[in-house]
Amino acid sequence: MRQPAQPHNRSIEPLLPIARQGIPFTAADGQAFVRLPVVSSGGFFFLPVRSRAYRDWFFQQFFALYDTLPTPQAFYAILNHLEAQAAGDELNQRLTVSRRVGSRVPSYIPKQILLDLANPERQFVDISPDGWTVAAGTHALLETSRSTNRIPTPVPSNDPATDLETLRSCLNLPSRSDWLRCLAWLLAALRPSGPYPFLIFQGPPGSGKTFAARILRYLIDPSAVPLTPIPSSVRDLLALARHNWVLAFDHISAFSPRLTDALCRLSSGAGFSFREEARSSEPMLQSYRRPVILTVTSRWSCPADLAGRALTVTMPPIPPAERRPEAALMATLEEAWPRILGAFCSASAWPSAGFPRSCSPPPAALRTDVPTRSPGPWPPARPWVVPPRKSSKPSIPRRPRIPWWKPSRPSSSSAAAGPAPLPRSSIFCNRPSTAGPPKASRSSSESAC
Repeated sequence: MRQPAQPHNRSIEPLLPIARQGIPFTAADGQAFVRLPVVSSGGFFFLPVRSRAYRDWFFQQFFALYDTLPTPQAFYAILNHLEAQAAGDELNQRLTVSRRVGSRVPSYIPKQILLDLANPERQFVDISPDGWTVAAGTHALLETSRSTNRIPTPVPSNDPATDLETLRSCLNLPSRSDWLRCLAWLLAALRPSGPYPFLIFQGPPGSGKTFAARILRYLIDPSAVPLTPIPSSVRDLLALARHNWVLAFDHISAFSPRLTDALCRLSSGAGFSFREEARSSEPMLQSYRRPVILTVTSRWSCPADLAGRALTVTMPPIPPAERRPEAALMATLEEAWPRILGAFCSASAWPSAGFPRSCSPPPAALRTDVPTRSPGPWPPARPWVVPPRKSSKPSIPRRPRIPWWKPSRPSSSSAAAGPAPLPRSSIFCNRPSTAGPPKASRSSSESAC
């Protein structure tokens, strides 16, 4: 039976109706979240309890009702109450909260992929083996940050090859192999779980490296700052990974060994600890996997650990007569943007149905050089056999080793003559002896060697 409120608790009574609008829960790392409904579309916002976004929303609601601001003591009491309520609800604990790309059920090959559009209606693209739809609902735990920009709503593409060719014509990718590397990186970035490859753009100045990196990031994870310089420390790098899905770094000449190791861990999974408040004694542990884009200069030398995880695209110089203004390129891309995104959503629906084997070919929507054909069973994969290693040096037969306690038996001729005396130089100086007449004796001041 509930007891009546004490007089000193009356200061938080006006805050309780606002706090009850959200449903608290805990994420997989133990961080407390609040689910806030969007009445117009049926979607939901998912905000951390100790975040600035939830504080701004709470203060806005309180000021609209009472035309004043809550006291700091009352507001922090509400935050503590929400954290305790989230930790006490057994049905809303250890839920997976994703950023930009997620899935309904965490799995290495998920059956459904969710792409957050980050619009005010909190809509997302639900990609499944049957296709994709734009929806808004409860079971899409997708988090945003202040730098996250919205993605235009995709539309079905009647001719995916033509729409993708429009994207290719704006990126200065005449080589088909480089274009397929970009497509492979984009499809990998639409997977909710890693590991993710690095995409490295290299080429002379003025070849369109920065523009290509900005466009590819804008397709998957548009941000207020699409390209950033390389962070000065590993902690700054992980802080960027905490608030962004795609990390894009521009004009890189070299990496420190610590940043190289951190980037390699980030492609397959890197742990990070932080504190939600300065007064908190228990750190929060989180793990991140992120796709990364790099544009490098002519002084760049790729580290060996990074080269094994990278897709390198070499961009040729653009002749002055073929240069186009960036505004014209952006106008062409923005007109085709919803159809391009729809083509990638359709391509992402194909692997979500399950892989027949690890080296299956890509869908026909991304293979512009072959016609579309009906699906059929793929031939069984051949077992990979490691060939024997062959040495380039000719084999030299080794002399049999004779133990020191078994001296070799001299021949009959050498036995008759007796043992030959060793030359003086081989005994004292380890120098080869030279044939010739004996020299005069040395003075006592000269050394024997």
